[in-house]
Amino acid sequence: MKNKKLSLLYKYANILLLIIFCLIAAAFSDSFFTVRNLTNILKQSCILGILTVGLSYVLISGHMDLSIGSQVSLTGLMAITLQNHMPVGLAILCALLIGCFLGFVNGIIIVKSHADSGGSLMITFGTNLLFSAVCLLYTQGFTLPGSSSEFYSQIGMGTVGKYISYPIIIWAVLILVLGIVESKSRFGRTLHMLGYNQECSRLSGLRTSETVLTSYIVMGFMSAAAAIILTSRTSGANPNAGSGYEMDAIVAAVLGGISLNGGRGSVWKAVIGVITLQVLSNAMNLMGFVSYDQNIVKGAVLILAIAFDAWNRSQMKKA
Repeated sequence: MKNKKLSLLYKYANILLLIIFCLIAAAFSDSFFTVRNLTNILKQSCILGILTVGLSYVLISGHMDLSIGSQVSLTGLMAITLQNHMPVGLAILCALLIGCFLGFVNGIIIVKSHADSGGSLMITFGTNLLFSAVCLLYTQGFTLPGSSSEFYSQIGMGTVGKYISYPIIIWAVLILVLGIVESKSRFGRTLHMLGYNQECSRLSGLRTSETVLTSYIVMGFMSAAAAIILTSRTSGANPNAGSGYEMDAIVAAVLGGISLNGGRGSVWKAVIGVITLQVLSNAMNLMGFVSYDQNIVKGAVLILAIAFDAWNRSQMKKA
């Protein structure tokens, strides 16, 4: 009975947290539950949401990626630059392929070095420095002017109807595709088994190396997709545009119930975590918190969420 209660607590803790933050935000604003505000929260969540959904694959496999921000910056620069040399559609495709390549670089190093979660953290910290340096060398620290293409600007700013923006639709499609793959496919099952026990998965004959590599390629693709939306919105590409997204994505993933130890979580939980974090940010803005105060709160929430995950795992083992 105790084991069942703990399992239910862990399963629905993320939803309970989202409800609590929604009630706090609503207490400070009568307009919080309006259609306009709720769709605005979704719109603001899209870029981080795309990144967190991609990161969920990496975390579930029992690994980490700290190079997300620099991948966003670099692929954003490439998306803008390539439009000067080729049609917009082809430039977007090339930017997505470059994102996949950056993910491949991370993945192949991690696979060949047989790195675990800690090893992947340090490797991607290193590639983050590398990708960031490439961005700064390429731009000399300056921001590149945005695209003159109306089609490109509509990717980040266009809407369907009064409230639903194109980024929301793009995010929804990616959630649906990656969610089905993670929950229904053989690849998804391998991803979870790998996160539970990497060595047992390997000895069982599962394609562990290919699974890890694929998860990082997916992360690279999602970084590029987020970068395209970001550069479309901001009408320019900054070499530091993606800075900080990696930490927000990790916080959102943990808030959604994805374990940093691997094996636990889902794409759908990542989505809940992103919305929870955005609602929290919305509530802090309403309460007048400045960015530094918000970082303190986010850090505290991350520590508490990790502590809760560790406590829950220890209690489940005792039960």
